[in-house]
Amino acid sequence: MNPAYLGFLSHKKEAIFISEILKVAFSVAGSVIGAGFATGKELQLFFPLSNSGSLLCLSSSILLMLLVSLMYFGKQKKTLFPALFQFSELFFLLFSGASCLVMFACGGETLKESFRLPLAIGNTLTCLFTLLIVSRGIGSVYRFNLFATPVMMLCIIVISTTGLTLPVGLFPHTSKPVFNLLIYSGYNLLSVLPFLSAISEDTKKKVGMLGTTLGFILVLLCGLLLKLLLNFHHQAVFDAPIPMLKIVGMIHPMLSYLYTVMLLLSVLTTAVNALYAVTRGKHTVTVGLFLLTASFFGFTTLIEHLYPLFGYLGIGIICLIVWDGYFQKGIRERRIK
Repeated sequence: MNPAYLGFLSHKKEAIFISEILKVAFSVAGSVIGAGFATGKELQLFFPLSNSGSLLCLSSSILLMLLVSLMYFGKQKKTLFPALFQFSELFFLLFSGASCLVMFACGGETLKESFRLPLAIGNTLTCLFTLLIVSRGIGSVYRFNLFATPVMMLCIIVISTTGLTLPVGLFPHTSKPVFNLLIYSGYNLLSVLPFLSAISEDTKKKVGMLGTTLGFILVLLCGLLLKLLLNFHHQAVFDAPIPMLKIVGMIHPMLSYLYTVMLLLSVLTTAVNALYAVTRGKHTVTVGLFLLTASFFGFTTLIEHLYPLFGYLGIGIICLIVWDGYFQKGIRERRIK
């Protein structure tokens, strides 16, 4: 066979391999860089310290998410104990639904803040865009993440580095426990693990592991930049419903509209991944409309009550996965001997 043709096939396989990794990476990153993350609200809530300690806690939290995700995906479903897997699947289903309805609420809040649209219309538009993407299957979900996540990351990097040149506010000292990093890891894992579970049957282990690792590296980069910016302007935004929009307005009023588009993309990436994790392509419209109804409780109310609750429960999931991964492995090895 022609060596040139063989070389072409080899390069094509490499390109496909890299493309598959990027699909998983941007989908994982898109699951975490959702509304709460991109608005700065959840970073403010879980890491209120405005000093280097908050950056260390945030980094530790994202590293923990990565390690648990790799353990979960690396084992695939077959090596998890049936009872643990069934419990985690049910829990993932509930959280994915909760995450999706929070995203619908945040989409409505963002459109209200920027374009003065009524919340009902904003929530509904967010829901309709999500349904349009998810109803077309996993290929559509991947394509949207490949487009939206890089755009979001670019906006975060540009705006964060620009905002750090503004006057710096004083750093107040608060005393939140480091336990917050576990809660933050717990509830974010409940966004990522359901998606990894949904794609695990059709994704090669190596692709999934590399894509997950790259995804969390991207999340770490964006998270540190955002938190550093929030630390610099803590006094100006500590009570703002959408902190990043206020900071962007301080840089230049016109940038608020650009960041609004980025926020809507971040809302949709999380909503799309969460809704697909719930429906797996079945009864998408029915489930989406039900979650839309629940989203009218409001973004701030939902994120302040649901996320910490699921964060505590997510810590339990982390413990179960780690326990199954290490201790049960030793038990099985002793039984084989």
